[in-house]
Amino acid sequence: MKQKTMDMTKGPILKQMSVFALPVLLGMLCQRIYNFADVYIVGRYLGDNALAAVSISGVVMYLLFSLIMGLTTGVSVVISQYYGAKNEQGIRATFVSSIYVALAGSVLITLLGLVTLDPLLQILQTSEELKGDAKAYMYIIYAGSFATMLYNWISAVLRSLGNSVIPFVFIIVSSILNVVLDIAFVSWIPMGVAGAAIATVLSQLISGITCLIYALKVLPVLRIKRREFGFQREISKQILVYGIPTALQMSVISISDLALQGVVNTYGTAMIVAYGVCTKVEGLGFQLADAIGTSVGTFTGQNIGAGDLGRVKKGVNAGYLMNVICYGLFCPAVFLLASPIMKAFTDNPDSIRYGAEYMRMFSLFFLAGGILVVYHNILRAAGDVTFTVLIGASEVVIRISCALLFPKLFGYFGLWLVSPLTWLGAMAVGGIRYYSGRWKNKAVNFVGQRGKTG
Repeated sequence: MKQKTMDMTKGPILKQMSVFALPVLLGMLCQRIYNFADVYIVGRYLGDNALAAVSISGVVMYLLFSLIMGLTTGVSVVISQYYGAKNEQGIRATFVSSIYVALAGSVLITLLGLVTLDPLLQILQTSEELKGDAKAYMYIIYAGSFATMLYNWISAVLRSLGNSVIPFVFIIVSSILNVVLDIAFVSWIPMGVAGAAIATVLSQLISGITCLIYALKVLPVLRIKRREFGFQREISKQILVYGIPTALQMSVISISDLALQGVVNTYGTAMIVAYGVCTKVEGLGFQLADAIGTSVGTFTGQNIGAGDLGRVKKGVNAGYLMNVICYGLFCPAVFLLASPIMKAFTDNPDSIRYGAEYMRMFSLFFLAGGILVVYHNILRAAGDVTFTVLIGASEVVIRISCALLFPKLFGYFGLWLVSPLTWLGAMAVGGIRYYSGRWKNKAVNFVGQRGKTG
């Protein structure tokens, strides 16, 4: 296959994974600009109430958008295994089937979002003064879920083939556009929080369309003839076998996030603002883990397809090292700059104090979260998807238990202990599974199966 891809089944492991992960990280950082732009511009031009509403919206949206991430992860795993097995027909068949899966997923997300919006805001104990802005923001995001699916889908396809550059290039353009549109729709044209949502949807749509067009031009394997567009049930089933457990795992984790957000909401607007800004910084930090994890997942999928389990283990070790290096730089920076970061988003002294405390706390434990993401990706790409759901369930149990218990024991400061203990506990569960070696049995079942189209 003479195309712009990366064969990760041979060659220097750490170099390959680092070269692959860097554009993924930069692309994720650009996506994170969407969220920071929304938060910053909304907070500066519309005030703390609007900022709190957008912060609550982010937590709720992740619950349903877990379906997008799960389905696109299923696409990536199956294609990477076919690529490792050097099965071009399987790649093409999976690409076609993934189109149907992505379209169906977009419709489902929109419908679920509209139906569950009011109950979720009620569960989160959202006050009446915040509910209007939260609903206005989320209605638009849900209506534009196709745009989010489009970019994440084509990015997953490209990354499974070892190409992490094309998604990065087009997300840069989209990020710049999003900032410009945010300012235009919130400041110049007074559209309120709805303007920020419209800016995000338009930016994602443009990014997805341009990325798809360019990918079809540079990657011949993705140019599908009309006769190949038939729905293939078995391939779609393979995607869902990986995608649904992944979506379920991400969803149950987001449920625990909702529980924590619900507790935070009882402490008032200052706490909501602080927590909202901190979750943005936390999310930024996890971009490092997600980029490394994506590299581990693609590396694992290709080498599972090639039948080289020994190389998979070396890839995990490389993932450990990459996490140590990245968080060795990121965490001290967050710890030292916690107060200035909060002051960039709000002038409320209580919010600044709360946020600085939380940032300093979670910065001490970020490495555990990064290693946890490595375990998620190695097990998922090796076919051990059911256990990744169990890891997610452990996160839910720990987070909800701590969220309900710790504030009673330590006051609001107990909230800052919830995420760190959750990462440590879930990391331990994932580590036990990985070092038990039982995931290898799952992987062996897939070796040889990717030599033919499902």
